[in-house]
Amino acid sequence: MGPIKFYVITDPDDFMTVANSCLEKGFLYNFAKPWLGNGLLTAPLTKWKAHRKLLNTAFNKQVLDGFLDVFNCQSRILLKEISVEEGKGLFDHEKYIMRNSLETIFLTATGVDLRADKTLTAKYVTLTDRIIRSLVYRSQTIWYYKDFIWNMSSTKRQLDKDIEFLHGVSNMIVKQRRKCHSTASNTSDKNLKSFSDLIFNLEGSDGENAFSNQDGKDHVNNLIVAGYDTIATNLVITLILIGSYKEVQDKIYNELEEVFGQSDRDVEKQDLPRLTYLEAVIKESLRLYPISPVITRLIDKDLKLKNYTLYSGKICLLFIYGAHRHPAWGDDANDFKPDRWLNPETLPKNPNLFMPFSLGKRNCIGKAYAMMWLKTIISHFLRKFQVTGDYKTMLLKFDFLLKPYSGIHIAIERRK
Repeated sequence: MGPIKFYVITDPDDFMTVANSCLEKGFLYNFAKPWLGNGLLTAPLTKWKAHRKLLNTAFNKQVLDGFLDVFNCQSRILLKEISVEEGKGLFDHEKYIMRNSLETIFLTATGVDLRADKTLTAKYVTLTDRIIRSLVYRSQTIWYYKDFIWNMSSTKRQLDKDIEFLHGVSNMIVKQRRKCHSTASNTSDKNLKSFSDLIFNLEGSDGENAFSNQDGKDHVNNLIVAGYDTIATNLVITLILIGSYKEVQDKIYNELEEVFGQSDRDVEKQDLPRLTYLEAVIKESLRLYPISPVITRLIDKDLKLKNYTLYSGKICLLFIYGAHRHPAWGDDANDFKPDRWLNPETLPKNPNLFMPFSLGKRNCIGKAYAMMWLKTIISHFLRKFQVTGDYKTMLLKFDFLLKPYSGIHIAIERRK
């Protein structure tokens, strides 16, 4: 790209070598720093190492189980909102899911309820999408790699305004939450109400790796941005796939009947491990349509791989989309077949060929959170509605994330 050399790899062993040997991300992530600061997505290596270790405690099972009430409540809200489309034919379900997802992530990340202000959440979703498109535009326009040229562009001026608005929202929420947190009596980690509680506990603590006030804001911003859009996009795509394969939908519903009977009760933590086929469906959706189809690493030293050497100073693109359709998956690598996940013999021998949440030391911290959320909301959805759709009409675009561009309509009918 212009004067910059990128290596692109899909071999699973080379993936792991690069992912664990080169932990600094490529320079393209710097474009997002005015928005995301030094949160986990964009932090330099030294800060990432220290803060990732501390933040891991916010994603343990005990904390995540505490979010099930939110997931159940938000699932019911989504079903109520989307029920206006029942029996009316095809409609765009993305707009319902995106807003619901944002409200959910605000509740779990900050403990603040934005559900009453639909105008604010709708604007937040719109501006987030525009910011991402602006960053993609910069990454695809070589002369805008130079800051002095980029700073003169109208796109940059609009980007600054959009970021200012989103920061205003998150700063207001963080300030509100911090005030509540400071008046609470000795909040312990096991009683966390949101991820921000842990972050505030770490601010100003002893040690050279303590969080500053700005670190707290950056991490909350990262959790919101990285959480709602990725999970919502996967849910949009997964529902289209489920609606396209009646036999898959029937198997999911049969499993849901085994676990829940005919009731519409909330999902409980002991239910989640029993939803094995639903988990297989989610994994297969993530395999074919990984939300982050490519990640980058800075090659900061000469790196010898199996058949070649990557040279220091270059950028390596780990092409997840390609690895997920690697010939090692078999002749049906491009087909949607959830059953492959139920038999280890039908999976590739190399586990590094499945990495929807990245891989290696700098993988995604929110994997368990995402799976819990998706299982909960889909189990509610399919107990109430039958879904139809056609994945063959779906077109995708690459806006750092792999996102549906058109042909993403479904239809819903209430189950008898």
